Amino acid sequence: MVEDTLERVRVRCVLSTKLWGRTFSGLTCVTFRERGADALHKLWFDVLCGHQVGHYHEGLKLLGIDKDPPAIAAAKYHYLTNRIGGLDMEYVEESPKKVWIRYVAPMWTYNGVALLALPGRVRRTIFSAWHPRNGQLMGCPRLGYVGTKFIMEGDPYDEGYFLEYDRDLAPGEIMRYEVVHKTPEFDPAKAPKLDPKIWPEARLLKAQRNFSGGYVATTVEMLGRTYGEYVTNFIVGETARMLAVQYIHELKTMTGVAGKDVGAIASLFAAMLDACYQDFTAEKISPTRHRIALRSYRPFADDAPEGLRAAFFQFQSMGTRILNGRVKATRHLESVGGAKTAEIWDFEDTGSWLY
Repeated sequence: MVEDTLERVRVRCVLSTKLWGRTFSGLTCVTFRERGADALHKLWFDVLCGHQVGHYHEGLKLLGIDKDPPAIAAAKYHYLTNRIGGLDMEYVEESPKKVWIRYVAPMWTYNGVALLALPGRVRRTIFSAWHPRNGQLMGCPRLGYVGTKFIMEGDPYDEGYFLEYDRDLAPGEIMRYEVVHKTPEFDPAKAPKLDPKIWPEARLLKAQRNFSGGYVATTVEMLGRTYGEYVTNFIVGETARMLAVQYIHELKTMTGVAGKDVGAIASLFAAMLDACYQDFTAEKISPTRHRIALRSYRPFADDAPEGLRAAFFQFQSMGTRILNGRVKATRHLESVGGAKTAEIWDFEDTGSWLY
């Protein structure tokens, strides 16, 4: 087993974070393309609500901010968790009861020019799904959130503030919008800091990987709840196929794999599995055939449904076709003892052009 040095952790986590982050972005974009704006708004709302319920209390304790005043704790949570996830953030503590946060571009959720294509009001949906629920989750009915700036509405960043009022808020009051032209300046020296002893670089890198993977898993789960298996797998397959078309060369460069023969293609996908900390083996069957046996399926459970696996394999299938039109990529499930099943990927140089 290769030692997981800090440099190796960097290489693996940067690659897996990029792959899973773009997968999450792609799933939201394809949902918009295929199902429209209302579906995109519902997906974002469901994903963020589902993600928050499972992580908020744990995150407050993990970050050591669960004893802070509600507005400060809520703002620190969003600032620190998103910074851990690799997002650029700003934090301004105006008072113990009023704390600003900003989400600075480039936006992780919309890679490349996707930001230009998606409906602007989705940002309001995103903030209304998560931020105003902080008070409820902390047992503070006085805490609300005010949205003040949005990138998709002409501002340089998404911005708002948590405010603890002097009275309990009605349901319609916990989220409101306010046009504010001039807001407090960010001072990095006064922003919350993570303890480097508790959060060394290796842990931060792995947290970014898990952050991206967690959103992929939650998104697929919410798509399944809304549309069922068939439509979800179609959206996943389209996402995987188009990510390969758009990014296979860049990802190949990141792995350092040279060449485009069958061995290089198998090595590329093995390197990507290794970056995602999957349990797998790779072997050369013959000069024209290589095989990978995959026994885990992060960020999903190891027993992920066959249809979902086949949909995600569109990435390997299309990526192989792009790199070498003579090589065929196929997959099947195979028992490896007891109830354990491995997914087998075969890469074969057919000796002739396939397309």
